[in-house]
Amino acid sequence: MAEKKFLYNAAMQEVEQILASLEKNNLDVDEMSQKVKRAAELLQACKQKLYQVDTEIQAVFENVKI
Repeated sequence: MAEKKFLYNAAMQEVEQILASLEKNNLDVDEMSQKVKRAAELLQACKQKLYQVDTEIQAVFENVKI
């Protein structure tokens, strides 16, 4: 099975939706726990994506000579 491509903007949008549902404070404890875990997973993936992009950009600039 092919792995789904990670999209930073979609992940951040999901995090925002999770935060909005938490702010409404109408979740039961189990659902709240699942949403917090999911948000943490998404934020970790976003952090890794940002690190990867930063590394790629630095490599491009290192190859450019002015």
